[in-house]
Amino acid sequence: MAVLKSLFSSKKFVAMIAGVLATLIGKIGFDVPTETINQVVALVATYVVGQGVADHGKHRPTEAAK
Repeated sequence: MAVLKSLFSSKKFVAMIAGVLATLIGKIGFDVPTETINQVVALVATYVVGQGVADHGKHRPTEAAK
C-alpha cells in the first residue's frame, strides 16, 4: 500500500497516467486527430523529463549542510 501511495504522490507518475489516459480516450472514445494525440504525448514526455532534471540531486546534501 505504501508503494501505491508513493507512486500517486509523484508528479511524474500522475502526469504519465494522465497522458496515457488522454491517449486512450483520444484513440478509442473520441475521434481526435493523431497529430493532437502526438502533441499531448510530447507535452507529457517533456514535463516528465523536465521534472526528472529538476529532481536530480534533490536528496544530495548541500554545501551548507556539510
